[in-house]
Amino acid sequence: MSFERLRNLGLDELKQRAFEVRGKYFGGDIFFYRKPYTPVSFTGVECELACKHCNRHYLKHMMSFSGERGLIKLAHKLRDEQVKGLVLSGGSRLDGSVPLYDYAKILSQIKKDTSLRLNAHTGILNDNQAKGYSMFLDAALTDVIGDGDTIRQILGLKNKPSDYRNTLKLLEGYGVKNLSPHIIVGLHYGRIRGEYNALKLLEGLNLSNIVVVVFIPTQGTMMQNCNPPDVDEVARFACVAKIKYPRTHLSLSCVRPGGAYRLNLDKALVDSGVTKIALPSKAAYREAKKLGLVIEEINESRCCSW
Repeated sequence: MSFERLRNLGLDELKQRAFEVRGKYFGGDIFFYRKPYTPVSFTGVECELACKHCNRHYLKHMMSFSGERGLIKLAHKLRDEQVKGLVLSGGSRLDGSVPLYDYAKILSQIKKDTSLRLNAHTGILNDNQAKGYSMFLDAALTDVIGDGDTIRQILGLKNKPSDYRNTLKLLEGYGVKNLSPHIIVGLHYGRIRGEYNALKLLEGLNLSNIVVVVFIPTQGTMMQNCNPPDVDEVARFACVAKIKYPRTHLSLSCVRPGGAYRLNLDKALVDSGVTKIALPSKAAYREAKKLGLVIEEINESRCCSW
């Protein structure tokens, strides 16, 4: 069934279909990740884009370092603290890339010396940049945006949706095994816009996970007064993702609104066939038990893309 026809089904029917699909391919297990990997910004709080939904806010909550020696020291310190992996991130350049490729050789050496798993927010990459990433990357956490207006208006980039698919294709071609694209539901001022096209862009790729991120209205940004997307619309999107990609893990990201919204969201997405939830709420536990799912708790620090 096409994306369009699925999207127009009643939500109850969609949930039933999605839950049946997750049961067929993943059984009754659901994985709850209780501690995320440590995020590290490679640009400090600097970003050349200052996107409307972020405005550098999330960079402030990441660890940072000064120079290559500082990076090596930080990696070994975290390894000694029993940290198993990192989420490498940072501000974007004007071409849409996150410039971790500038540190490719040193990150490759750190990986050998520490055995840390290195996941990364990549941004949009060209061939040479993707080749640099492949020297150290364990998992690609690439945001995929399916609408050109959203790319231009929210991020301020001139890129096309196909550039995100091309990034994943390049990384796949260079041997990156874990492709875990992230789709931000509600990125267009809290409204559903290009999310389903983003799903279409993933067709034919060897995916490990599809990660559902939910837009958070954030103080100090141009979108602070926008509402997050309707929970039912997030659930509808998750159902379609699960049905169209039945053999791929569907994960609910740790990046999602809090409060009562989060409780309702977690319940709805358990119903919609997710197989993984990062930082699950009590509502997620209750709904999983109600549906007879077997909860597998991941208590060590680990990204939901693993």
